[in-house]
Amino acid sequence: MVRHIGGAMRGSGADQISVLVRAMVESKVSKNVLRLFYALGYKLDHELLRVGFAFHFQRGASITVTVSSVNKMLKLHATDEAVPVTPGIQLVEVTALASSENYTEVVAAVSSFCEYLAPLLHLSKPGTSTGVVSTAAAAAALLMSDAAGVTT
Repeated sequence: MVRHIGGAMRGSGADQISVLVRAMVESKVSKNVLRLFYALGYKLDHELLRVGFAFHFQRGASITVTVSSVNKMLKLHATDEAVPVTPGIQLVEVTALASSENYTEVVAAVSSFCEYLAPLLHLSKPGTSTGVVSTAAAAAALLMSDAAGVTT
């Protein structure tokens, strides 16, 4: 799968909501997608490996929480030799798909759900400051517990 994540929404509307809004396009691709990118003139600059897990919830909107670590691949496609970019730090992403029709409801659902995560990490919009969770297990334990008010 190839995913293109667009730039962040800007303007006075973006400053007034607690979440970051981006356009995202995902496309399924075949195994020879690298050959296509090379033929289009792209060059492979670096390769990253995300290791982690995702949770899917329905809380006013379909919400996905991804807890992962980012690893740098020292050799092309050498997943066994990947080295953590930030050892001991997990990336936590909360995402939901929205359209112009349900945009307000999705923003409210994501903001509300993030309140459950507040005891575990520092929440921020990307580019503003960083949020840190010491272990993915701690985040998973809260997400899966009844104390978070979340059922799977």
